[in-house]
Amino acid sequence: MAWQKRFATAHRLISFAIALAVPFATYLISGTLEPSMIVLGAVIGFSYWYFFPFFLP
Repeated sequence: MAWQKRFATAHRLISFAIALAVPFATYLISGTLEPSMIVLGAVIGFSYWYFFPFFLP
């Protein structure tokens, strides 16, 4: 049971890192930070958290 909690915590941290990395990467590429890129990062991070993997609580 302990490994599931650690895996769930790591999964949440990875999805949060993805949500932060997408706007940062687009800022590095384009040089501007737009609200749509923040929304895109949030959508990708949330979808990773929600849809992958299916066996997490």
